Amino acid sequence: MTDWGPLAYHHDVATVLERENPVAFGSLRPMGPTTELDQLLLRQTYRVDALAHAEVHAAVQRAADALGVVAPVEIYVDEGGQRANAELVFVPDRVVLILSGATLNLLDADELCAVAGHELAHHVLWTAQDGRFLAASRLLDAAESDARTPSEYLETARRFRLATELYADRGGMLACGSLTTTVSGLVKLATGLAKVDSAAYLRQAAEVDYSVPSAGSTHPETVLRAWALQEWAERGRGADPLVAAALGPQLDLAVLDVLGQDRLAEVTRALVWMLVDEGTEGTEDTVRSDEALDLAGRFGVVVGQAPVVTDLPTTLGTETRRYLAAVLLDFATADDEGGADDLGAVLALARRVGLGDELLQMIRDELDLGDRAMTRVLAAADSPRTVR
Repeated sequence: MTDWGPLAYHHDVATVLERENPVAFGSLRPMGPTTELDQLLLRQTYRVDALAHAEVHAAVQRAADALGVVAPVEIYVDEGGQRANAELVFVPDRVVLILSGATLNLLDADELCAVAGHELAHHVLWTAQDGRFLAASRLLDAAESDARTPSEYLETARRFRLATELYADRGGMLACGSLTTTVSGLVKLATGLAKVDSAAYLRQAAEVDYSVPSAGSTHPETVLRAWALQEWAERGRGADPLVAAALGPQLDLAVLDVLGQDRLAEVTRALVWMLVDEGTEGTEDTVRSDEALDLAGRFGVVVGQAPVVTDLPTTLGTETRRYLAAVLLDFATADDEGGADDLGAVLALARRVGLGDELLQMIRDELDLGDRAMTRVLAAADSPRTVR
């Protein structure tokens, strides 16, 4: 594949984090190696010597060459590791690869190349753009340890890790040149099996419903990783939107990341703009009392000036739909004198954008309207007019 590189999620999250935390972001870029790491490695690992283990170094060097990694590579086997695994310990000027468990016994040379490529891809990402993505990762990791951190940062940290693993999987496939080899390496490390059928596993992956997002906290499920690799092999960058949706729910108020938070703010402004701007198609649905216009200003909406987003997504989570309906209800009740006309105009717009059921239920639950008043609201919604 020639379109390997950081996912759009990496770029977008780094942009938001750098904008919101410029000082911290700048301080978290790569730092130099430490002598403490060297001593720890000498004490707790077996150093895989290039002369004694030429075939291991050859497989790893093949991955380094494929990914354009020119830093010297050091390979160690963790003495205390029980489960087969591979890990990169990041330092900017060299590649420190630590293997654990039965990794070298489970993998053939091509699979080792793929696994090494995955770890080397982390090095490529962390050194890209002067360490910009490493700074984003470190900032998110630090935020997770602070009890005051908003939930959207915690969700962003989770999705950023998952996206990073999928990016690194692509590096593994680029290193060995084979989808099935990359998948067999993944499955062997995940299961401990010495023999796997990667083609059968890809067929299994195709049966999974990825509209239910990943529940992973550090890595996506192995089956999702196999599916995402196949999507990338077949679609290239066209797979990125599908992959992003599989990592977390989109615009779900209960599970927002920082990108979803920004996106929801844009969607909310779009909805408010539709409601108050007389230049919007369907002007009979607008509410333009002084109170409504003042409320619109608090959302950053200026009459006559279209927001960045001017339409609503076709699919929204239940809680998000209720939130948007609540925004509409605020406008419907902003003017004490508006009465049934304002409620009807707002309900008409809600129906037009697919929020009619939610708003109608909210009106019934939260407003103490009698049957006659409710009839007037429904009649006004059926024959809306601009309310000034």
